[in-house]
Amino acid sequence: MICFSFFYGCKNSKAISENQSEIQGASKILFLNYSIEKTLNGKRTIQFINKKIVDGKLKPIPFESIENGIVGDLIFTEFDKKSKVLHQLLIKNPLFKTIEYVDDSKNFKTETIKLDKTQFSIRLQLNSNTKYITISNFAENDPLIKTQIN
Repeated sequence: MICFSFFYGCKNSKAISENQSEIQGASKILFLNYSIEKTLNGKRTIQFINKKIVDGKLKPIPFESIENGIVGDLIFTEFDKKSKVLHQLLIKNPLFKTIEYVDDSKNFKTETIKLDKTQFSIRLQLNSNTKYITISNFAENDPLIKTQIN
């Protein structure tokens, strides 16, 4: 009877570990690359560069709350096939780059540089229901770009 419970217990743990690996294998990471440019009239345009979907799971990353957004920031929104919002996150203004350097007196300094054009990337855990995403200016409903995912 002891042997029976030992073999029965081993069989269950193997089945559980196989199910866990199947669940983990289904996870996908989405990489999206864009370029953003400030036009002569002060507006911004975004161009889609490429996307890549790979197997994997992201570690939990604390995203900044949308309520903390300021003028110049972007809102990234995931939608399902019925245009229902699945997820939103704040993208700090990609045209402002903060750099750190050591000055002549060996002190660390930070400086914010304003760019007219740059590239930026978005990395997120892909929701199987995501059909498209939009990137909009903060506090505006009008999307700058819409990208089809599936």
